[in-house]
Amino acid sequence: MAFVYRDPFEVLQSELERMVDAAFSPTGRTGGLYPPVNVFDRSDAYVVKAEVPGVDPEKIEINVEDDTVTLRGERAFTEPGANAAYHRRERGQGEFRRVIRLPGRVAADEAKAQTRNGVLTVTIPKAKEARPRRVQIEAA
Repeated sequence: MAFVYRDPFEVLQSELERMVDAAFSPTGRTGGLYPPVNVFDRSDAYVVKAEVPGVDPEKIEINVEDDTVTLRGERAFTEPGANAAYHRRERGQGEFRRVIRLPGRVAADEAKAQTRNGVLTVTIPKAKEARPRRVQIEAA
């Protein structure tokens, strides 16, 4: 086995980043926030897609207020059984909360949500005044 020298400062910085990620991650795991989301802008609405495999849709709460969407829920965990031992345990468990700020005004009362194959899709229409409007040119 070859020895590879690593600068002690880089090792310390890497370890501190790993610990901060784990401490402030909603699931206590490294690798980012849970659930991971994609947010995109259609001409008439904003769409938030969140990966929530294994999460009961009844345990997910979605709140839309002003220009903010909050996803809150709980990812349950079941033990493998009395005669089983873990070899690897990477899936997070417990409560989660994601707050996503949208880039414009929305019609919160018209928001809709659905799940399919472990992906939650929340569609929030833009407020009427925020939607692009085509202006017809009249000939004089």
